Amino acid sequence: MGFKELFRVWQSPSRPDLKLRAERSKPAESGLLARASARSGRFQRPLAAQPGASSSRQDRRRYPNYLNLLQQASPAQPDALASDTTEHDPTILRSHNTKYALLILLLVALLVRVLTALPLQVPGYMDAYYYYVGATSLYRGLGFNDPFIWNYLDDPAGIPHPSHLYWMPLPSVLAYLSFLLFGESFRAAQLPFIVLSALLPLVAYAVGYQVAHSRRHGVCAALFAVFSGFYVAYWVTTDNFAPFAVFGSLCLLAAGLGLRDGRGRWFALAGALAGLAHLTRADGPLLLAAIYVALLIARRDVGVRSFLLPVLCYLLVMVPWFARNFLVIGAPLSPAGTTTLWLTNYDDLYSFGKELSWRTYLAWGWDSILRAKLHAAWINFQRLWAEALMIFLLPFAAIGAWRLRRRVEFLPALIYAPLLYATMTLAFTEPGWRGGWFHSSTALLPFLYAAAVDGLDALVGWAARLRRTWDVVQARRVFSVGLVALAVLLSGYLYSERVMVGRLGTPPWNQRDQVYSHLAAWLDEHAPSDAVAMVNSPPTFYYFSERPCLSVPNGDVETLLAVARRYGSDVLILDRNRPDPLATLYTGEIADPRVELWATLDDDYVGPVRVYRLRP
Repeated sequence: MGFKELFRVWQSPSRPDLKLRAERSKPAESGLLARASARSGRFQRPLAAQPGASSSRQDRRRYPNYLNLLQQASPAQPDALASDTTEHDPTILRSHNTKYALLILLLVALLVRVLTALPLQVPGYMDAYYYYVGATSLYRGLGFNDPFIWNYLDDPAGIPHPSHLYWMPLPSVLAYLSFLLFGESFRAAQLPFIVLSALLPLVAYAVGYQVAHSRRHGVCAALFAVFSGFYVAYWVTTDNFAPFAVFGSLCLLAAGLGLRDGRGRWFALAGALAGLAHLTRADGPLLLAAIYVALLIARRDVGVRSFLLPVLCYLLVMVPWFARNFLVIGAPLSPAGTTTLWLTNYDDLYSFGKELSWRTYLAWGWDSILRAKLHAAWINFQRLWAEALMIFLLPFAAIGAWRLRRRVEFLPALIYAPLLYATMTLAFTEPGWRGGWFHSSTALLPFLYAAAVDGLDALVGWAARLRRTWDVVQARRVFSVGLVALAVLLSGYLYSERVMVGRLGTPPWNQRDQVYSHLAAWLDEHAPSDAVAMVNSPPTFYYFSERPCLSVPNGDVETLLAVARRYGSDVLILDRNRPDPLATLYTGEIADPRVELWATLDDDYVGPVRVYRLRP
């Protein structure tokens, strides 16, 4: 193998192809080089053909560090060259050492998840409360029904209202199954999310190992998934972060392995996992789309059977839920979700009687539409940078993704990333930048972390060519440890700030919604038990009060009273998070005899909370 071939292999970010494997098996590659080559799945180090072979001054200048390693190696130190590649044997995932490593990673992940779950005493925010209340409804025999109305997009008839038409049911089902085993409590509801989120580092290990058949790559990617910055607090509450991350990333991994190996079972698994991801989040079908786009781009002749398996297995998982929706609303999915395509303001998600269509969207004006898209593009990029990549991983992940762009097993993830970004920016613009991207990008985390480790290796390799005294193997290990340490420190800081201290005017996790507990106690004393209240967050209010409730509509006083008349509400509760059209009512600048101020409760975190008696 000449220097041109060696340089081509050195540039490759991945395992060599069959031709290069055949080259490594030639008898001329003996001794140290043969041992290193057999162990290496990447073979990126350009070396002379024989350990003792001389090299030209030009070659020494171009590859000083690798040649120095070669010259320093001796029979007594056969691993001096391959000390970072001893795990490159393709059978390593079945070895005892790897099984022990995976077990240790699982135990570390479980320990971290349990330690981060214990301080949480409540779900923490509206989405998580919704899934928890959905689980309690199932556990109490009420079925898939909500004891409140939190939006009016599907023109609900009244309370109770069919549940999980906008948000999907699987997180509630997981918490419900835990209730069956351990009884109804928030701790029991947390258990499936703790377990699932502890499995994500193992997925990251598998993806990282696929990059270079290196245990270091897998362990670093797994540790980034354990200490994942902004996500640490969210993995262990009753939201869809953990299940979507696991099912989504496994779907992309299985699809990639199917493209690489051409085996139908991988495509079947990918389709079933796409179904589970859709049961978790409404944008789950994007995973199925990524699979088929990858099949078309890769131009792999997988056969008709394998081509149909993803969609068939997806439908096998989803058909029962589609059937339920047909029985309830006459359609497989609620039109409420697609209505959010036409939001010009996120608060219109809570509008009542307002037309949301392509006509009203175009009437908004192309200038406003373009500004909204550009704003969403910038915010979503910032969220990718800060939340998914913890700020410091961005350059490494970008380099790694570029180097991996031709790896067919990473193609589904490389397609899903821009597809998701475009969907959350150009289509579902308002819900996308307000949290949709943050939730759904969790499926990309194992791939982003694996790409970051590969990008780190590339940068260290390039730097080693400039600094001849560097030991490239040792440098990669040191920088890997340094990045993991940064992830640990950043995750600890963000968790403490979000859960223990509070940030940017947001109260600590367990205190931010305690005002609803105080309101529930006050209403128990002053209002009938069947009084229907209008509140800012119905799932949160119901969690603390178990009273039927409605969402305060995004509209003026007349809209408010129209909602009260239709659904029989006689109590209004406003805090500083009230809709903008009701700001003057909240501050007392205007008064309406039909909306009578009843009481004011002071709260340390949300300020004055005003209770009104409605006379519609």
